[in-house]
Amino acid sequence: MTTMLDVRRGLAALATTCACLILTACGGGGGGGGGSTGSTGSTAASVASPSAPAAVQPTAAISASTATVTAGQPLTLTWSSQDTGATACTASGAWSGQVATSGSQQVTPAAQAGAYTATYTITCGQASNSVAVTVAPPANAIPIVVDNGPAGAGGPFNAPFVSVTVCRPGTTVCQTIDHVLLDTGSYGLRLIAPLDGALALPTVTSSTGAAVGECGQFVSGYTWGAIVQADIKLAGETAAAQSIQLIGQAPGGVATAPTSCSSTGSSMNTVATLGANGILGVGLFKEDCGQACASSAISATYYACASGTCTSTALALDKQVANPVGAFAGDNNGVVVSLPAVGASGATSLKGTLTFGIGTQPNNGLGTATRYVANSSGDFTTVYKGTTMTASFIDSGSNGLYFDDTSLPACTLSTDFYCPTSPQSLNATVMAYDGSASSNVAFTITDIDHLPGGTVAGWVGGKYDTKKRSGNAFDWGLPFFFGRNVYVGMATSTSRPYWAF
Repeated sequence: MTTMLDVRRGLAALATTCACLILTACGGGGGGGGGSTGSTGSTAASVASPSAPAAVQPTAAISASTATVTAGQPLTLTWSSQDTGATACTASGAWSGQVATSGSQQVTPAAQAGAYTATYTITCGQASNSVAVTVAPPANAIPIVVDNGPAGAGGPFNAPFVSVTVCRPGTTVCQTIDHVLLDTGSYGLRLIAPLDGALALPTVTSSTGAAVGECGQFVSGYTWGAIVQADIKLAGETAAAQSIQLIGQAPGGVATAPTSCSSTGSSMNTVATLGANGILGVGLFKEDCGQACASSAISATYYACASGTCTSTALALDKQVANPVGAFAGDNNGVVVSLPAVGASGATSLKGTLTFGIGTQPNNGLGTATRYVANSSGDFTTVYKGTTMTASFIDSGSNGLYFDDTSLPACTLSTDFYCPTSPQSLNATVMAYDGSASSNVAFTITDIDHLPGGTVAGWVGGKYDTKKRSGNAFDWGLPFFFGRNVYVGMATSTSRPYWAF
Protein backbone atom coordinates (compact mmCIF):
# COMPACT_ATOMS: atom_id res chain seq x y z
CA MET A 1 0.00 0.00 0.00
CA THR A 2 1.32 3.37 -0.89
CA THR A 3 2.41 5.33 2.14
CA MET A 4 2.53 9.08 1.68
CA LEU A 5 2.55 10.79 5.03
CA ASP A 6 2.60 14.54 4.69
CA VAL A 7 0.88 17.00 6.96
CA ARG A 8 1.40 20.28 5.18
CA ARG A 9 1.90 23.60 6.95
CA GLY A 10 -1.37 24.72 8.49
CA LEU A 11 -2.85 21.31 7.62
CA ALA A 12 -2.82 21.85 3.91
CA ALA A 13 -3.44 25.44 4.42
CA LEU A 14 -3.54 25.36 6.28
CA ALA A 15 -3.13 23.16 3.69
CA THR A 16 10.06 14.90 10.40
CA THR A 17 40.23 3.85 29.47
CA CYS A 18 41.52 2.95 26.66
CA ALA A 19 40.85 1.47 23.37
CA CYS A 20 42.41 -1.90 23.21
CA LEU A 21 45.13 -1.57 20.69
CA ILE A 22 45.40 -5.16 19.61
CA LEU A 23 48.88 -5.60 18.28
CA THR A 24 49.40 -9.33 18.05
CA ALA A 25 52.98 -10.22 18.33
CA CYS A 26 54.43 -9.96 14.88
CA GLY A 27 58.11 -10.44 15.48
CA GLY A 28 60.80 -8.70 13.53
CA GLY A 29 63.53 -10.44 11.59
CA GLY A 30 66.03 -12.74 13.22
CA GLY A 31 69.71 -12.79 12.32
CA GLY A 32 72.24 -15.50 11.69
CA GLY A 33 75.84 -15.20 12.83
CA GLY A 34 79.14 -15.25 11.03
CA GLY A 35 82.64 -16.14 12.35
CA SER A 36 85.83 -17.85 11.34
CA THR A 37 86.82 -21.45 11.54
CA GLY A 38 90.27 -23.01 11.26
CA SER A 39 92.27 -26.06 12.10
CA THR A 40 94.46 -25.97 15.12
CA GLY A 41 98.00 -25.99 14.06
CA SER A 42 97.11 -25.30 10.42
CA THR A 43 99.51 -23.03 8.64
CA ALA A 44 96.76 -21.62 6.35
CA ALA A 45 93.80 -19.82 7.86
CA SER A 46 90.45 -20.28 6.13
CA VAL A 47 88.13 -17.33 5.40
CA ALA A 48 84.64 -17.74 6.86
CA SER A 49 81.57 -17.20 4.59
CA PRO A 50 78.64 -15.37 6.22
CA SER A 51 75.33 -17.17 6.52
CA ALA A 52 72.32 -15.96 4.43
CA PRO A 53 70.12 -13.32 6.17
CA ALA A 54 66.84 -14.59 7.56
CA ALA A 55 63.62 -13.67 5.70
CA VAL A 56 61.77 -10.61 7.00
CA GLN A 57 58.77 -11.67 9.10
CA PRO A 58 55.53 -10.10 7.73
CA THR A 59 54.02 -7.56 10.12
CA ALA A 60 51.02 -5.26 10.21
CA ALA A 61 50.25 -2.52 12.70
CA ILE A 62 47.23 -0.28 13.09
CA SER A 63 46.36 2.40 15.65
CA ALA A 64 43.54 4.86 16.27
CA SER A 65 43.83 8.55 17.12
CA THR A 66 41.52 8.13 20.08
CA ALA A 67 40.49 5.35 22.44
CA THR A 68 36.88 6.54 22.72
CA VAL A 69 34.84 8.49 20.20
CA THR A 70 31.29 9.74 20.01
CA ALA A 71 29.29 8.25 17.15
CA GLY A 72 29.12 10.65 14.23
CA GLN A 73 32.50 12.21 15.02
CA PRO A 74 35.62 11.27 13.04
CA LEU A 75 38.76 9.49 14.18
CA THR A 76 41.95 8.74 12.27
CA LEU A 77 43.34 5.26 11.67
CA THR A 78 47.07 4.90 10.94
CA TRP A 79 48.59 1.67 9.70
CA SER A 80 51.79 0.22 8.27
CA SER A 81 52.99 -3.17 7.10
CA GLN A 82 56.17 -5.05 6.30
CA ASP A 83 55.55 -7.76 3.77
CA THR A 84 57.54 -7.77 0.55
CA GLY A 85 54.77 -9.74 -1.15
CA ALA A 86 51.95 -7.33 -0.34
CA THR A 87 51.11 -4.52 -2.75
CA ALA A 88 47.95 -3.43 -0.94
CA CYS A 89 46.09 -4.04 2.29
CA THR A 90 42.48 -4.98 2.94
CA ALA A 91 40.37 -3.14 5.51
CA SER A 92 37.68 -5.13 7.30
CA GLY A 93 35.57 -5.08 10.43
CA ALA A 94 34.16 -1.62 11.02
CA TRP A 95 35.69 -0.34 7.77
CA SER A 96 36.24 -1.88 4.36
CA GLY A 97 37.99 -1.62 1.03
CA GLN A 98 41.50 -1.74 -0.40
CA VAL A 99 44.11 0.64 1.01
CA ALA A 100 47.83 1.25 0.55
CA THR A 101 50.36 -0.78 2.53
CA SER A 102 50.81 2.17 4.86
CA GLY A 103 48.94 5.39 5.47
CA SER A 104 46.18 7.04 7.45
CA GLN A 105 42.47 7.51 6.89
CA GLN A 106 39.64 9.30 8.65
CA VAL A 107 36.60 7.20 9.53
CA THR A 108 33.32 8.13 11.22
CA PRO A 109 31.57 5.48 13.34
CA ALA A 110 27.79 5.44 12.95
CA ALA A 111 25.35 5.62 15.85
CA GLN A 112 23.84 2.43 17.21
CA ALA A 113 21.48 1.75 20.08
CA GLY A 114 23.83 2.44 22.99
CA ALA A 115 27.61 2.27 23.22
CA TYR A 116 29.48 -0.37 21.27
CA THR A 117 32.99 -1.41 20.22
CA ALA A 118 34.14 -0.79 16.65
CA THR A 119 36.99 -3.05 15.57
CA TYR A 120 39.11 -1.93 12.62
CA THR A 121 41.21 -4.66 11.01
CA ILE A 122 44.01 -4.37 8.46
CA THR A 123 45.30 -7.37 6.48
CA CYS A 124 48.47 -7.00 4.43
CA GLY A 125 49.45 -10.23 2.71
CA GLN A 126 50.02 -12.80 5.45
CA ALA A 127 49.89 -10.30 8.32
CA SER A 128 46.81 -8.97 10.06
CA ASN A 129 46.11 -6.74 13.03
CA SER A 130 43.22 -4.86 14.66
CA VAL A 131 42.43 -1.92 16.88
CA ALA A 132 39.26 -1.59 18.94
CA VAL A 133 37.60 1.76 19.68
CA THR A 134 34.76 2.38 22.10
CA VAL A 135 31.95 4.28 20.35
CA ALA A 136 29.69 6.27 22.66
CA PRO A 137 26.21 7.27 21.53
CA PRO A 138 25.95 10.98 20.72
CA ALA A 139 23.73 13.10 22.91
CA ASN A 140 22.07 14.57 19.82
CA ALA A 141 21.47 11.53 17.61
CA ILE A 142 19.42 8.35 17.52
CA PRO A 143 19.51 5.33 15.21
CA ILE A 144 17.17 4.93 12.24
CA VAL A 145 16.23 1.49 11.00
CA VAL A 146 14.41 0.65 7.79
CA ASP A 147 12.89 -2.78 8.26
CA ASN A 148 9.56 -4.62 8.09
CA GLY A 149 8.06 -2.69 10.97
CA PRO A 150 6.42 -3.74 14.25
CA ALA A 151 4.34 -6.86 14.73
CA GLY A 152 0.97 -6.47 13.08
CA ALA A 153 2.08 -3.74 10.68
CA GLY A 154 1.82 -5.93 7.61
CA GLY A 155 5.47 -5.59 6.57
CA PRO A 156 5.72 -2.07 5.13
CA PHE A 157 8.66 -1.33 2.85
CA ASN A 158 10.83 1.80 2.62
CA ALA A 159 9.61 2.89 6.05
CA PRO A 160 12.22 4.51 8.37
CA PHE A 161 11.67 3.94 12.09
CA VAL A 162 13.06 5.38 15.33
CA SER A 163 12.43 4.75 19.03
CA VAL A 164 10.92 7.48 21.21
CA THR A 165 10.69 7.75 24.99
CA VAL A 166 7.74 9.57 26.58
CA CYS A 167 7.41 10.39 30.27
CA ARG A 168 4.76 11.84 32.53
CA PRO A 169 5.77 15.52 32.62
CA GLY A 170 8.37 16.28 35.27
CA THR A 171 8.77 12.64 36.37
CA THR A 172 10.86 9.56 35.62
CA VAL A 173 7.79 7.47 34.83
CA CYS A 174 8.55 6.71 31.20
CA GLN A 175 7.91 4.32 28.35
CA THR A 176 9.96 3.74 25.19
CA ILE A 177 8.08 2.99 21.97
CA ASP A 178 9.92 1.44 19.06
CA HIS A 179 9.08 1.51 15.34
CA VAL A 180 7.77 5.04 15.27
CA LEU A 181 7.76 6.27 11.67
CA LEU A 182 10.22 9.09 11.01
CA ASP A 183 8.43 11.71 8.92
CA THR A 184 10.02 14.91 7.57
CA GLY A 185 6.67 15.88 6.04
CA SER A 186 4.70 16.38 9.27
CA TYR A 187 5.07 17.93 12.69
CA GLY A 188 4.77 16.41 16.14
CA LEU A 189 4.57 13.05 17.88
CA ARG A 190 1.58 10.71 17.44
CA LEU A 191 1.50 7.33 19.13
CA ILE A 192 -0.93 4.43 18.89
CA ALA A 193 -2.89 4.07 22.13
CA PRO A 194 -2.98 2.63 24.65
CA LEU A 195 0.32 3.39 26.32
CA ASP A 196 1.36 2.06 29.73
CA GLY A 197 -1.40 3.04 32.15
CA ALA A 198 1.21 4.06 34.74
CA LEU A 199 2.14 7.03 32.57
CA ALA A 200 -1.18 8.74 33.27
CA LEU A 201 -0.42 11.51 30.77
CA PRO A 202 -2.46 14.65 31.49
CA THR A 203 -5.21 15.65 29.07
CA VAL A 204 -4.98 18.88 27.10
CA THR A 205 -8.14 20.96 27.41
CA SER A 206 -9.69 23.74 25.37
CA SER A 207 -10.49 27.25 26.59
CA THR A 208 -13.84 25.88 27.77
CA GLY A 209 -12.26 23.04 29.73
CA ALA A 210 -13.28 20.31 27.27
CA ALA A 211 -10.90 17.49 26.32
CA VAL A 212 -9.13 18.20 23.04
CA GLY A 213 -9.05 15.72 20.17
CA GLU A 214 -7.37 16.07 16.81
CA CYS A 215 -7.83 14.94 13.24
CA GLY A 216 -4.29 14.42 11.91
CA GLN A 217 -4.54 14.62 8.12
CA PHE A 218 -2.14 12.75 5.85
CA VAL A 219 -2.20 11.95 2.16
CA SER A 220 -2.93 8.29 2.95
CA GLY A 221 -5.67 9.01 5.49
CA TYR A 222 -6.29 10.47 8.92
CA THR A 223 -5.56 9.75 12.58
CA TRP A 224 -8.12 10.50 15.31
CA GLY A 225 -7.29 10.68 18.99
CA ALA A 226 -6.90 12.64 22.21
CA ILE A 227 -4.27 15.31 22.83
CA VAL A 228 -2.20 14.77 25.99
CA GLN A 229 1.07 16.15 27.31
CA ALA A 230 4.35 14.33 27.84
CA ASP A 231 8.06 14.90 28.17
CA ILE A 232 9.64 13.58 24.96
CA LYS A 233 13.17 12.17 25.24
CA LEU A 234 15.34 11.50 22.18
CA ALA A 235 18.96 10.55 22.94
CA GLY A 236 20.19 13.23 25.36
CA GLU A 237 17.58 15.76 24.22
CA THR A 238 14.34 16.50 26.06
CA ALA A 239 11.25 18.40 24.93
CA ALA A 240 9.37 19.05 28.16
CA ALA A 241 5.58 19.10 28.50
CA GLN A 242 4.77 18.74 24.81
CA SER A 243 1.35 18.03 23.36
CA ILE A 244 1.19 14.69 21.54
CA GLN A 245 -1.65 12.80 19.89
CA LEU A 246 -2.67 9.42 21.28
CA ILE A 247 -4.13 7.80 18.19
CA GLY A 248 -7.23 5.81 19.04
CA GLN A 249 -7.70 7.24 22.54
CA ALA A 250 -11.18 8.75 22.74
CA PRO A 251 -11.14 12.47 23.66
CA GLY A 252 -14.00 13.24 26.02
CA GLY A 253 -15.20 9.67 25.46
CA VAL A 254 -15.73 10.19 21.71
CA ALA A 255 -14.10 7.19 20.01
CA THR A 256 -15.47 7.81 16.51
CA ALA A 257 -14.00 10.66 14.51
CA PRO A 258 -16.44 13.44 13.57
CA THR A 259 -17.70 13.30 9.99
CA SER A 260 -15.70 16.40 9.10
CA CYS A 261 -12.59 14.36 9.93
CA SER A 262 -13.54 10.91 8.63
CA SER A 263 -14.52 12.38 5.27
CA THR A 264 -10.89 13.38 4.65
CA GLY A 265 -9.77 9.81 3.88
CA SER A 266 -9.26 6.38 5.40
CA SER A 267 -8.71 5.80 9.10
CA MET A 268 -5.12 5.03 10.14
CA ASN A 269 -5.87 4.44 13.82
CA THR A 270 -4.26 1.01 14.19
CA VAL A 271 -0.77 -0.44 13.79
CA ALA A 272 -2.04 -2.42 10.81
CA THR A 273 -3.42 0.61 8.96
CA LEU A 274 -0.65 3.02 9.96
CA GLY A 275 2.15 0.50 9.43
CA ALA A 276 3.92 1.76 12.56
CA ASN A 277 3.51 2.31 16.30
CA GLY A 278 3.28 6.03 15.71
CA ILE A 279 4.67 8.97 13.74
CA LEU A 280 7.47 11.37 14.71
CA GLY A 281 7.05 14.50 12.59
CA VAL A 282 10.31 16.47 12.35
CA GLY A 283 9.45 18.71 9.40
CA LEU A 284 10.26 22.35 8.67
CA PHE A 285 7.84 23.92 11.15
CA LYS A 286 7.14 23.75 14.86
CA GLU A 287 3.37 23.40 15.24
CA ASP A 288 1.26 21.12 13.07
CA CYS A 289 -1.24 23.88 12.33
CA GLY A 290 0.16 27.10 13.70
CA GLN A 291 -1.34 30.55 13.99
CA ALA A 292 -4.35 29.72 11.81
CA CYS A 293 -5.64 27.22 14.39
CA ALA A 294 -4.73 29.51 17.27
CA SER A 295 -6.85 32.29 15.79
CA SER A 296 -9.99 30.37 14.82
CA ALA A 297 -11.65 26.98 14.73
CA ILE A 298 -10.62 25.08 11.59
CA SER A 299 -12.72 22.18 10.36
CA ALA A 300 -11.10 18.72 10.51
CA THR A 301 -8.33 19.88 12.81
CA TYR A 302 -8.74 20.39 16.58
CA TYR A 303 -11.96 19.56 18.46
CA ALA A 304 -13.35 20.29 21.92
CA CYS A 305 -15.04 17.10 23.10
CA ALA A 306 -17.56 16.90 25.95
CA SER A 307 -20.81 15.08 26.67
CA GLY A 308 -20.21 12.72 23.76
CA THR A 309 -19.92 15.50 21.18
CA CYS A 310 -16.92 17.10 19.48
CA THR A 311 -16.94 20.55 17.88
CA SER A 312 -14.13 22.33 16.04
CA THR A 313 -12.14 24.62 18.28
CA ALA A 314 -9.27 27.06 18.18
CA LEU A 315 -6.23 25.97 20.16
CA ALA A 316 -3.38 28.05 21.55
CA LEU A 317 0.05 27.48 20.03
CA ASP A 318 1.51 26.07 23.24
CA LYS A 319 -1.20 23.39 23.30
CA GLN A 320 -0.92 22.28 19.68
CA VAL A 321 0.91 19.09 18.68
CA ALA A 322 4.40 20.31 17.90
CA ASN A 323 7.72 19.16 16.47
CA PRO A 324 9.68 18.27 19.63
CA VAL A 325 12.98 19.42 18.10
CA GLY A 326 11.90 23.04 18.41
CA ALA A 327 11.49 22.58 22.17
CA PHE A 328 15.00 21.23 22.86
CA ALA A 329 17.28 23.44 24.96
CA GLY A 330 19.84 23.26 22.16
CA ASP A 331 20.18 21.50 18.80
CA ASN A 332 16.72 22.88 18.10
CA ASN A 333 17.01 24.38 14.61
CA GLY A 334 16.46 21.24 12.53
CA VAL A 335 17.58 17.67 11.92
CA VAL A 336 19.89 15.67 9.67
CA VAL A 337 18.67 12.36 8.21
CA SER A 338 21.55 10.11 7.15
CA LEU A 339 21.01 6.81 5.34
CA PRO A 340 23.42 4.67 3.30
CA ALA A 341 23.01 3.99 -0.40
CA VAL A 342 20.91 1.04 -1.58
CA GLY A 343 21.88 -1.22 -4.48
CA ALA A 344 19.68 -2.15 -7.41
CA SER A 345 18.57 -5.38 -5.73
CA GLY A 346 17.39 -3.59 -2.58
CA ALA A 347 18.07 -4.78 0.97
CA THR A 348 16.33 -6.58 3.80
CA SER A 349 17.10 -3.76 6.24
CA LEU A 350 19.03 -0.52 6.50
CA LYS A 351 20.54 1.48 9.37
CA GLY A 352 21.09 5.21 9.55
CA THR A 353 21.13 8.15 11.95
CA LEU A 354 18.79 10.99 12.89
CA THR A 355 20.90 13.86 14.21
CA PHE A 356 19.38 16.86 15.98
CA GLY A 357 20.51 20.39 15.25
CA ILE A 358 22.29 21.86 12.23
CA GLY A 359 25.67 23.50 12.73
CA THR A 360 25.38 23.18 16.50
CA GLN A 361 27.72 20.21 17.08
CA PRO A 362 30.74 18.64 15.35
CA ASN A 363 28.46 15.91 13.94
CA ASN A 364 25.81 18.10 12.28
CA GLY A 365 27.59 20.72 10.23
CA LEU A 366 26.30 21.54 6.73
CA GLY A 367 29.68 20.89 5.16
CA THR A 368 29.38 21.15 1.40
CA ALA A 369 25.59 20.71 1.35
CA THR A 370 23.57 23.29 -0.59
CA ARG A 371 20.61 25.05 1.02
CA TYR A 372 17.30 25.22 -0.86
CA VAL A 373 15.04 27.79 0.75
CA ALA A 374 11.38 26.74 1.05
CA ASN A 375 8.24 28.87 1.09
CA SER A 376 5.77 29.30 3.93
CA SER A 377 4.29 25.87 3.16
CA GLY A 378 7.70 24.16 3.19
CA ASP A 379 7.83 23.76 -0.60
CA PHE A 380 10.53 24.35 -3.18
CA THR A 381 10.63 23.92 -6.97
CA THR A 382 11.28 20.88 -9.15
CA VAL A 383 11.54 21.03 -12.94
CA TYR A 384 10.95 17.65 -14.56
CA LYS A 385 10.69 17.11 -18.32
CA GLY A 386 9.87 20.77 -18.85
CA THR A 387 7.18 20.92 -16.15
CA THR A 388 7.80 23.29 -13.24
CA MET A 389 6.37 22.09 -9.92
CA THR A 390 6.54 24.79 -7.25
CA ALA A 391 4.85 22.68 -4.55
CA SER A 392 7.65 20.10 -4.26
CA PHE A 393 8.93 18.75 -0.94
CA ILE A 394 11.18 16.10 0.64
CA ASP A 395 9.31 13.51 2.69
CA SER A 396 10.81 10.52 4.50
CA GLY A 397 7.26 9.35 5.22
CA SER A 398 6.65 8.60 1.52
CA ASN A 399 8.00 5.22 0.47
CA GLY A 400 8.75 6.23 -3.12
CA LEU A 401 9.16 9.21 -5.41
CA TYR A 402 5.74 10.49 -6.44
CA PHE A 403 5.32 12.56 -9.60
CA ASP A 404 3.34 12.59 -12.83
CA ASP A 405 4.80 11.00 -15.96
CA THR A 406 2.35 9.45 -18.43
CA SER A 407 5.24 7.80 -20.33
CA LEU A 408 5.89 5.44 -17.41
CA PRO A 409 3.50 2.45 -17.27
CA ALA A 410 1.76 1.51 -14.04
CA CYS A 411 2.61 -1.76 -12.34
CA THR A 412 0.32 -4.77 -12.64
CA LEU A 413 0.66 -5.91 -9.04
CA SER A 414 1.61 -2.67 -7.26
CA THR A 415 -0.70 -0.37 -9.16
CA ASP A 416 0.34 2.72 -7.21
CA PHE A 417 3.82 2.48 -8.72
CA TYR A 418 5.50 2.81 -12.10
CA CYS A 419 6.88 -0.36 -13.71
CA PRO A 420 8.95 0.42 -16.81
CA THR A 421 10.10 -2.61 -18.83
CA SER A 422 13.70 -1.64 -18.07
CA PRO A 423 15.19 0.74 -15.47
CA GLN A 424 14.70 4.33 -16.57
CA SER A 425 17.51 6.80 -15.87
CA LEU A 426 15.88 10.18 -15.30
CA ASN A 427 16.80 13.57 -13.90
CA ALA A 428 15.18 16.69 -12.55
CA THR A 429 16.31 20.15 -11.51
CA VAL A 430 15.58 21.22 -7.96
CA MET A 431 15.54 24.90 -7.09
CA ALA A 432 15.19 26.99 -3.97
CA TYR A 433 11.81 28.65 -3.77
CA ASP A 434 13.46 32.06 -4.10
CA GLY A 435 15.77 30.93 -6.92
CA SER A 436 18.91 31.28 -4.79
CA ALA A 437 20.19 27.76 -5.55
CA SER A 438 19.61 24.93 -8.02
CA SER A 439 21.10 21.57 -8.97
CA ASN A 440 20.42 18.48 -11.04
CA VAL A 441 19.23 15.29 -9.34
CA ALA A 442 19.65 12.04 -11.25
CA PHE A 443 17.45 9.09 -10.33
CA THR A 444 16.26 5.77 -11.69
CA ILE A 445 12.77 4.27 -11.73
CA THR A 446 12.66 0.48 -11.63
CA ASP A 447 9.99 -2.20 -11.98
CA ILE A 448 8.88 -2.77 -8.41
CA ASP A 449 6.78 -5.81 -9.31
CA HIS A 450 9.93 -7.81 -10.08
CA LEU A 451 12.27 -6.59 -7.36
CA PRO A 452 13.70 -9.32 -5.10
CA GLY A 453 12.00 -9.68 -1.75
CA GLY A 454 13.05 -7.23 0.93
CA THR A 455 11.90 -4.26 2.91
CA VAL A 456 14.16 -1.68 1.24
CA ALA A 457 13.85 -0.76 -2.43
CA GLY A 458 16.04 1.85 -4.10
CA TRP A 459 14.65 4.08 -6.80
CA VAL A 460 10.94 3.35 -6.99
CA GLY A 461 8.18 5.79 -7.78
CA GLY A 462 4.57 6.28 -8.68
CA LYS A 463 1.91 8.75 -9.73
CA TYR A 464 1.36 11.62 -7.32
CA ASP A 465 -1.89 11.44 -5.35
CA THR A 466 -3.70 14.76 -5.70
CA LYS A 467 -6.51 14.04 -3.24
CA LYS A 468 -4.89 16.12 -0.50
CA ARG A 469 -2.40 18.26 -2.43
CA SER A 470 -2.02 20.21 -5.62
CA GLY A 471 -0.82 18.19 -8.59
CA ASN A 472 1.87 20.83 -9.00
CA ALA A 473 4.18 18.76 -6.81
CA PHE A 474 7.10 16.36 -6.86
CA ASP A 475 7.26 14.28 -3.69
CA TRP A 476 10.90 13.33 -3.07
CA GLY A 477 10.23 10.33 -0.82
CA LEU A 478 12.54 7.96 1.04
CA PRO A 479 14.60 6.80 -1.99
CA PHE A 480 15.89 10.38 -2.24
CA PHE A 481 17.49 9.95 1.21
CA PHE A 482 19.53 6.86 0.29
CA GLY A 483 23.24 7.68 0.14
CA ARG A 484 22.72 11.27 1.34
CA ASN A 485 22.70 13.53 4.36
CA VAL A 486 19.44 15.45 4.11
CA TYR A 487 19.11 18.56 6.30
CA VAL A 488 15.70 19.80 7.46
CA GLY A 489 16.18 23.42 8.53
CA MET A 490 13.27 24.58 10.68
CA ALA A 491 11.65 27.98 10.29
CA THR A 492 12.48 30.42 13.07
CA SER A 493 11.52 34.00 13.85
CA THR A 494 14.61 35.16 11.98
CA SER A 495 15.10 32.58 9.21
CA ARG A 496 13.07 30.85 6.54
CA PRO A 497 12.76 27.06 6.38
CA TYR A 498 15.09 25.20 4.04
CA TRP A 499 16.13 21.79 2.79
CA ALA A 500 19.82 21.03 2.23
CA PHE A 501 21.72 18.14 0.71
